[in-house]
Amino acid sequence: MGKNILTHFYGQEQKLGTTYENPVPFMRIISTSEPDFMRHVLQQNHRNYKKGKSYDVLKLVLGNGLVTSNGKFWQKQRRLAQPAFHKKNLEDLFNVMGATASEYFEELETKRGTEIDIAREMMAVTAKIALKSLFSDNTEEDLNAVYNSMTAVQRYVSDLLNNPLLRIPFSINGRKKQFKKDMGVLNEVVLKAIANRRKSKEKHPDLLQMMMDATYEDSNEQMNDQQLMDEMITMFSAGHETSANALAWTIHLLAKHPEIVAKMRAEIQAVVGDNLPGFQNIRQLAYIRQVIDEGMRLYPPVWGISRTALGDDEYRGVKIKKDDVVFCLIYNAHHREDLYENAKEFNPDRFTTEKVKAMPKMSYLPFGGGPRLCIGNMFALMEMQLILVGLLQRFDFELVKGQNIDMEALVTLRPRYGIKMNLK
Repeated sequence: MGKNILTHFYGQEQKLGTTYENPVPFMRIISTSEPDFMRHVLQQNHRNYKKGKSYDVLKLVLGNGLVTSNGKFWQKQRRLAQPAFHKKNLEDLFNVMGATASEYFEELETKRGTEIDIAREMMAVTAKIALKSLFSDNTEEDLNAVYNSMTAVQRYVSDLLNNPLLRIPFSINGRKKQFKKDMGVLNEVVLKAIANRRKSKEKHPDLLQMMMDATYEDSNEQMNDQQLMDEMITMFSAGHETSANALAWTIHLLAKHPEIVAKMRAEIQAVVGDNLPGFQNIRQLAYIRQVIDEGMRLYPPVWGISRTALGDDEYRGVKIKKDDVVFCLIYNAHHREDLYENAKEFNPDRFTTEKVKAMPKMSYLPFGGGPRLCIGNMFALMEMQLILVGLLQRFDFELVKGQNIDMEALVTLRPRYGIKMNLK
């Protein structure tokens, strides 16, 4: 598991079946890629399960935000945050998204004719969009400070999740000290943004404003600064890395399939021509959405979800005891031949409206499932459609030959060595 957790779980499934136990010291892990079992845990009996100890490591960065919180507190926060992602607010955010993406495409023009790492490029543009969507009035210097600090602390947390024993050497070799310094910078910038917004009393079309204006149903009170900071950092962290990895993997697939690129460009030309899509165009770009869906099937940004049982449970003869961990293996489910014919093949036609309706429930989980379905899923899908359209209107991508393209399953599924491409 320590060497390559993704191939470990995938290999175990080939030997032991779609539901099996993992021999892990001091805990019992039940791993499954069965859609019905995952539905039982994530939706039908979700009250008996919570986010477990692995999410405690994420709290080092995300605090008690939507990703890491549990129980009634999470429900309260979710209800508070949900209106920020309603249609009217998404339309305002899409305008910010479009302006930021346009600036990025102009920057990318200067790299035409050179070799780029598309994974790094997608991290850069989605980070810019996320930051502008969160803090539209912050300076470029502050936004860069958030990005650099967040990149450093995510790497620290990812290393700890992969190997908890690193806590000891990290305390000795300075990694822990540097982590605290990076978190200090991150917290300072976010708290400064909140303080400046409260002081100015100006209204801005961004997520910070929406979250500051939101009130709890029971008390009519608003979030305090600490909770606002936790939610802002959570939204940035969850909101850019998942989209960036999904885009990088999808562009990697498209570089191997010019016939699919041609079909995408035909749709783009028919719907928006040489212009970037507006909010009203997103639904019309149906094939672009199919391509994104299929990219996330083959390379799901969140490759697995764990839940810890709060009490004893049973699913079709599988006994689940209190404190057992159920690991929902999304990557494995997305690659099952009994769920997807020729599962290793890149085929966007799987995601036509009719075929999606016929899919078994919980067989496709790029944003999780049940009540804890990612709150920003529509934001992410709009962002990915917008960026893909803009890139295909301007550029061609050719994979650099001879490189090692490998998956690295950290918090998200990222390219271990990046993905090098010639930008044309």
